Amino acid sequence: MARQDRTTEPQRPRKSRGLRFTEGLLPVFGPAQVSDPTKPSRPDTDAERQREADLRTQLVRVTAPDGSTYVVERPINDTPEQSV
Repeated sequence: MARQDRTTEPQRPRKSRGLRFTEGLLPVFGPAQVSDPTKPSRPDTDAERQREADLRTQLVRVTAPDGSTYVVERPINDTPEQSV
């Protein structure tokens, strides 16, 4: 067997740690954009608009004293809070 001379092989630039780390995550999280960004977005359907309206009227976001937020169902007889 002949020994290969390392000087004849072209040198590839080394990748940074950040790039290697990011490339390692791609199989798990996939690409950042999966649709054509130049294509215009489609309009919302009636069902999507109704669902959004239902979510905004039936649910309310609550902030806890520690700063965390969560969503709870709004009571049926709940009236909007008035600021003083």
